[in-house]
Amino acid sequence: MFGRSVIKRLTNSFGSFSVEELKYEGRPARVLFSGPQHAAQSGIPLDDNPRLLFDYNQLLLELALDLNPSKVLVLGGGTLTLPMALINNLQTVQVTVVEQNADLIALAGEYFNYHSDHRLRLEIGDALSIVGRLKDRYDLVITDIFDNFSIPQAFRTISFARSIKELLNVKGLIATNCIAATSGYAAQPLRQIVAAYSKAIGPVKVVKADQDYAYWTPQNMIIMAFNDQTVNQKLLKGIELVDLPDIQTEDYLS
Repeated sequence: MFGRSVIKRLTNSFGSFSVEELKYEGRPARVLFSGPQHAAQSGIPLDDNPRLLFDYNQLLLELALDLNPSKVLVLGGGTLTLPMALINNLQTVQVTVVEQNADLIALAGEYFNYHSDHRLRLEIGDALSIVGRLKDRYDLVITDIFDNFSIPQAFRTISFARSIKELLNVKGLIATNCIAATSGYAAQPLRQIVAAYSKAIGPVKVVKADQDYAYWTPQNMIIMAFNDQTVNQKLLKGIELVDLPDIQTEDYLS
């Protein structure tokens, strides 16, 4: 029997957090929860299965393995579980991580298997400000930025999408973790991001990231935008795409 226990609590200017050991989706795990809604923010499995704990992280890792990027930018690093998976699985990749909550980096080292690596560079601060001063070009940009379950409005805009386009290599792409539905009011974040990326970056595809899927239920989806105006079909092989209504409309741009 694997019981549930709280092994660390933290409160800072970004909110309240707890590190807990429990069964998560049937697996023994260590998970970082945050906010009043107790949202699962980061996690690692405590079993021998190499699959990442969160389905959307595993999907992002598989996309990166297929793309084999030289440089990756991760906005919203959390406790660095995905960046470390990139470092461990791609021998030559250079990863830059932007995370505004420095306390999470400390938790990453203590509880989530983070260790320093010359191929992993950390930037502590606001992602909007840091993106504006980055000079490198990236093959892959991953965004995983949330306020509890919602992507902040500033990261759904055409202005943000244009700033990302400036950082992408010619055949680069952005992959954004989004929690939303595809129909109804809960689809608003998805519609805004797809509209902005389509307008500023290039063709957009949305991939189902959760095992269970329903149109009206908010869930993890990965929004991908391709910079070179053509879709890399290799990355989509074997992946279940989400059918979207016509949302290429100015009504969703801001």
